[in-house]
Amino acid sequence: MKKVILLLLVLGVLAAGIGYYMYNKPVASLEKQKADVTVNAAQLIEHYQADEQKANDAYLGKIIEVSGKVAEITTTEGKTKVQLETPDPISLIICEMEEGTDLGSLKAGEETVIKGICSGFLSDVILVQATIVK
Repeated sequence: MKKVILLLLVLGVLAAGIGYYMYNKPVASLEKQKADVTVNAAQLIEHYQADEQKANDAYLGKIIEVSGKVAEITTTEGKTKVQLETPDPISLIICEMEEGTDLGSLKAGEETVIKGICSGFLSDVILVQATIVK
């Protein structure tokens, strides 16, 4: 009986350790990963505005590379966001940058290419884990 309890205790501690490791495991960077889709900011927002379900099928959860002009760069609560202009003045492409991403001398008005995972559309298209391609 003691051996069974000891075995269950060891297995419980082992399972808790694995769970803790997996929960705190760092997310892999997209920097060296290949994009599933390449598109410019205008095309991306137009696809979502024309048919959100069809655009979700094409982009949601995939690594996409978006080119466009930087509208604004903001940092809130330690998270840097690069916003790309679109033809629609109400909608933007919001790129939440990976922690530690070096933006270099990137500033508003410059053309850039950003790669990230599309997480959906709420009047703006959101990319997470984004990195600068050029």
